Amino acid sequence: MRSAPGIVAALVLLAGCSSAADDESGAGPTAPGPDPTWSVACEPASTPVEPIGDLELPCLGDEASTEVGVRDGRPLVIVLWASWCGPCVEEAPEVEAFWQAHGDQIDVLGVDTADTRDKGRWFAEDFAFTYPSVFDAEEEVRIALGVPALPGVAFVAPDGTVAELVNEPGVTTESLTLTAEAAFGLELS
Repeated sequence: MRSAPGIVAALVLLAGCSSAADDESGAGPTAPGPDPTWSVACEPASTPVEPIGDLELPCLGDEASTEVGVRDGRPLVIVLWASWCGPCVEEAPEVEAFWQAHGDQIDVLGVDTADTRDKGRWFAEDFAFTYPSVFDAEEEVRIALGVPALPGVAFVAPDGTVAELVNEPGVTTESLTLTAEAAFGLELS
């Protein structure tokens, strides 16, 4: 028989996450350090994402004001995550592997959602993210995209329209690749 904490943990993983930025326990394999050093810079966008508009958020890496959008006519995958989100912990290595495999054809932008900047930077550092992320404490991107809870992934066409939205936990490198191929009409190797 499972213990009550085990059942609760299983339900959270199955249901996805909701906003829990006040949870100070941290997520992932270790507790956040006092001075995260992760600093992947964001690149400027040229085309806004339709439901988001001209939203600018601070880059999680260097804190520069960054437009959330498509750059240079390339497809974009927006990944909504937070340090406190259990399924985000499971998906983090999968998203990084997707970026490593297809970053020459598709941009990836992480959105640290309803979190604290230090915990977000710790999370990105702990999982060795090499793609940029912006910091969205107020959940503006999640709300604009209509994602009910974390995690969420939006596949944005080069014209700024959302071609596909994944609102359920459990993405893998393979599922991201297949969805990107279908959404963008690409053949990814």
